Amino acid sequence: MTFVDLSYPLSSNTPLFPGTPCVELESIERTEDPPPTGRRSLNVTRLSMVVHTGTHMDAPCHFFPSGLTIDQMPLEQCMGPASLLKLTDLATGSEIDLTAVPGLKDKLSRTRKLILNTGWARHWGSPRYFTDHPRISAESAAFLVDCGINLIGVDMPSVDRPPFPAHLAFLGNGIAIVENLTNLDAVEADEFQLTVLPLKLMGRDASPVRAIAFV
Repeated sequence: MTFVDLSYPLSSNTPLFPGTPCVELESIERTEDPPPTGRRSLNVTRLSMVVHTGTHMDAPCHFFPSGLTIDQMPLEQCMGPASLLKLTDLATGSEIDLTAVPGLKDKLSRTRKLILNTGWARHWGSPRYFTDHPRISAESAAFLVDCGINLIGVDMPSVDRPPFPAHLAFLGNGIAIVENLTNLDAVEADEFQLTVLPLKLMGRDASPVRAIAFV
């Protein structure tokens, strides 16, 4: 079995959606090397970040106050078989139409999770990554809801743009959204085992995740 890390690292240099505060990693206690004898010596770090930074999962309450929070997301939505769909030749800012993809509905009836490899991860670190990305059309979002998926993952900063038709369709039907995936070209199979575990942040709308493909 091959393990593929689909997550971006978090650091003070992590690319950010415009207007988002930087990731802060502060050493509040630091050890020496070699550690001195006769006293405690260890490293302790404080983390401060927006929960939608880097590779992360959106919970329904991101758009719906009465929806599930990230700590309430069922584990079966975070783990299990996933279908990978590689899309090519997407124009900048274009809408993604999934309604006519051959056999997609049958595949999703088995896996219930869809990961889109749009190739947009190649722009990670560039300002256009956040401003020019493709987006899932409202019709495609409705189609995926009808397919019965419980998770959608993309290698883009968002599944859509204002007025957020895909977010509303997915989160309004309890479907988890995972954004800012990477390294999808290393997943050669069109079906694989996916693990995307959020932190158990009580009552919150999202969480960073460590996304892993088991091929």
